Amino acid sequence: MKQYVNSNPFALQCAVIACTVVFLTAVPSIFGQTPVDGGTSQSIVTENYKIGPGDMIDVLVSNNEKLSRSGLKVSNRGTVQLAMIDTDFDAACLTERQLADAIKEKYRKFLVDPYVNVAVRESNSNPVAVLGAVNSPGRFQMQRSIRFVELMTFVNGTRADAGSTAEIFRSTGRPYCVDNRLVIPSEGGEELISVSIANALQGGEQNNPVIFAGDIVRVPVEDAMNAYIQGNVRSSSAISLKEPVTLTQAIAMAGGPSEGAQLEKVTIRRPIPGSLNREALSVNVKDITRGKRDDILLQPNDIIEVPGPSGVKKVFQDIIKTIVPTVTNLPLRVIR
Repeated sequence: MKQYVNSNPFALQCAVIACTVVFLTAVPSIFGQTPVDGGTSQSIVTENYKIGPGDMIDVLVSNNEKLSRSGLKVSNRGTVQLAMIDTDFDAACLTERQLADAIKEKYRKFLVDPYVNVAVRESNSNPVAVLGAVNSPGRFQMQRSIRFVELMTFVNGTRADAGSTAEIFRSTGRPYCVDNRLVIPSEGGEELISVSIANALQGGEQNNPVIFAGDIVRVPVEDAMNAYIQGNVRSSSAISLKEPVTLTQAIAMAGGPSEGAQLEKVTIRRPIPGSLNREALSVNVKDITRGKRDDILLQPNDIIEVPGPSGVKKVFQDIIKTIVPTVTNLPLRVIR
């Protein structure tokens, strides 16, 4: 678990973000940007863009309509089906030029020195959503690597009522590229990353994390910090800490323990100030209900895990559903 700690005035956050937005607007050529309408989807794929699962591509073989293909969808395993090729062809993690060269070599058995061109028609493999107390919440397709602060410029910064910490919900089970090879994790879960907005604006790689494909970034309002409960409870959920909430209250707010819950082995994973890690607090909830120990007051971004017979397997899926019910209705934009 990662944590980025915080505490600088919000005025500094607004000023730095505003300056960055002005800079990006004034010199779009530096970043290869063009203005994007917030309600439409546009895409200009650069040579450095790596094709990924879900993308739609066109393959043009000059003077050969039989081998040319339009609207090929890259499969979840990163492959496409090409004319005259019996096996699925690896496309993910290659640029347009690299894939064109690889296809050209395959088609040399049919043609003398064929010319092959590959173009990405739709880029769908690097989605990011930003919501909460930001000025222009939306969905994005990333065409290149970005960090948290730059992402904030694309949503025109945080609102005046924004809290000091942003939350990144990240899936660890998404496929990713290692050089030109697609890696598909055998197992995956979810993690919560807390980012101090003020510290991120001050710079430094640890304070300003890289945004990954599939991330959901949420900026809560100032008085809406949450803890999260997951595992063997009736309903995994975000628990508002606007008013003080204890561990047993949080379990009750989640509908109580589900069948097989091991209440004597509950874990609270709590952020460590100034560290990228979390401390694990093991709690016997049965001792609390029996009066053998005091209840525990929850802190912002605590993650409560209630294990069952097979441990905690179901992580943030239900929580994310409660936090981001309108993600698909947000405007789609492209980060180039």
